[in-house]
Amino acid sequence: MAKLRALLAIAIIVLFAAVPARLNARADAAAPVVPAVPRGSAVEAAPNARCADGAGTWMGMWWRGPMEWRINDATIPAYLDKVGVVAAIRAAATTVDTGRNDCGLPQDLGTEQAFLGGTGHVAEVGSNGGCGPQDGTSTVSFGRLNQGLLAVTCIWWFDDRAGGRSVEADILIDDTPGLFFLNTPAGCSGQWDLEGTVTHEFGHVFGLGHVSYAEHGDLTMTDGLPDCSTAYRGLGLGDYLTLRAHYGEH
Repeated sequence: MAKLRALLAIAIIVLFAAVPARLNARADAAAPVVPAVPRGSAVEAAPNARCADGAGTWMGMWWRGPMEWRINDATIPAYLDKVGVVAAIRAAATTVDTGRNDCGLPQDLGTEQAFLGGTGHVAEVGSNGGCGPQDGTSTVSFGRLNQGLLAVTCIWWFDDRAGGRSVEADILIDDTPGLFFLNTPAGCSGQWDLEGTVTHEFGHVFGLGHVSYAEHGDLTMTDGLPDCSTAYRGLGLGDYLTLRAHYGEH
């Protein structure tokens, strides 16, 4: 019976893929978001810098239809307002979906996502940033991550002739008390903007990899996010152009 189920799964994969494919999983381009050295005050990335840097990295997988996802709101830490958290996460997804940016560019990336509401599933992401098994639901949830990790995205995809076909993505956000804010607190230090962090993670969901903080620290897909800044809630030039180049081709 186990062999029969495996053969059926392979048959389904071949039916939907142009060539025989196997399910793959990837965590955040192998490097989850790591906080940059805290700046100790609410320092914003300069808009002109965000709109002058065209750097971007593509991980190789993309969605053929709407990316449908859910939130497990039971995992939201008590120090955060649940309604505000759900609104911030949905805003982050919408930013990447519509291509909202700080550079006055048209919002026409060709990406598409749909929020389906709540779920009892949790993100299949380990505390060390590794990916667990695919469970059929793309989930955003909170949970324990190793120190130094803000959030991790895992993507499951198949290989075919048109490139990686994404089929599921989970985002796990660290639940350490006091780590995130919804609105910049007075005297902020050592806290991170939840919406900006999740915007970065949805960038991964749609195929964006990291760029170096040392060289491209003003872009949303930088591999280190500074504390106390809300400047990463929109897309920078390189984030935007990389998404448009790949989704616009299909």
